[in-house]
Amino acid sequence: MIHELRTYTIQPPKFKDFVALTAKVGIKLRTKHSKVVGYWTTEIGELNQVVHIWEYEDFDHRTRVRAALAKDKAWNTQFLSKSRPMIQHQESMILVPVDFWPFTPPASPGIYELRSYRLYPGKVAEFLEHFQGGLQARLKYSKPVGIWSSELGELNRVVHLWQYESLEQRGRVRKKVLADPVWKETVGRLSPFMQVMEAKILVPTEFSPLK
Repeated sequence: MIHELRTYTIQPPKFKDFVALTAKVGIKLRTKHSKVVGYWTTEIGELNQVVHIWEYEDFDHRTRVRAALAKDKAWNTQFLSKSRPMIQHQESMILVPVDFWPFTPPASPGIYELRSYRLYPGKVAEFLEHFQGGLQARLKYSKPVGIWSSELGELNRVVHLWQYESLEQRGRVRKKVLADPVWKETVGRLSPFMQVMEAKILVPTEFSPLK
């Protein structure tokens, strides 16, 4: 299984129109071809973005889906032709789930935090080894929805998705996490591998499977 993380930056005056068009037309046409895991809008981080994750069996499955979409008349005329003028920028990244943490959908609604770490080249495996070593300490406070490394798109990335009840609950959890001695030691081991860290707060759309 692989996941594709797609991030679209929308023209600010067109943002509501884009989400409405996706809700009314786009998502129904697109999910006829493959599974959407989650579809969010950004609340904190770069704004006027939609972030969505798609699931594929493998690269061949994705290739077949993309070919079918290119031939789908309804998809092209009813959604793409109308949505493309609203988009400023698009980014796609193919993510491979780590072998020590399966994709774990949360049981209740909330907000999501998408954390991305750009690492020095050649350091992804070592970073993940240290992360796995400290993960049991981190799990005492909250559990990740998914943990991935990048395979295509921007390379040398590790991406996490976490869910919280609210920003307030996230703050309480983060305070406890950062005070945990085992996790503090883990962070100390991870820090030398990182070039850039980024965190976005995401709010599920009404049509997102992950609420």
